[in-house]
Amino acid sequence: MPRPQSAKKDKQRAPSEEQLRAFIAAVVPADAGLKPLQGLDMDLSANRDFHKVFFSARCDCGTSALLSVEVARDKTLEEVSRALPSLVSRLQDQARAFRRMTCETHTRMRLGPALGRG
Repeated sequence: MPRPQSAKKDKQRAPSEEQLRAFIAAVVPADAGLKPLQGLDMDLSANRDFHKVFFSARCDCGTSALLSVEVARDKTLEEVSRALPSLVSRLQDQARAFRRMTCETHTRMRLGPALGRG
C-alpha cells in the first residue's frame, strides 16, 4: 500500500524549533539527566541558518549547565532522524563533561568574576 502524500511531505518539510526539541528529547535516554528547555529566545549562534536546541543538566550542588545542539534550518525530519544518534551523543558528552567537573569548579562558573572580588 503506498504511503499517503501528506506523510511524504512531512518528511520533506523542515521542522520547527519546537518540533526539533520534541523529536530530539524523545530519544534522549531517561537516565541521561537532560531536560529539554523551551522558551529560550537566545541567539547565541553566529549562524542564523541553524536552530539551536537547548537542554539543561544539573549537579547536586545546584549548578545547572545549558547544553545545546545545532541543526541546520533546511534539514528535513528524515535528515534529522538520521543524525539523531550523533546529536544525542553530543548532548550526552556535554553532560558528562559538566558532571566530571568538581562542585568547586561549578561554583566558580556560577559566580564568575564576582568570586574574585573581596
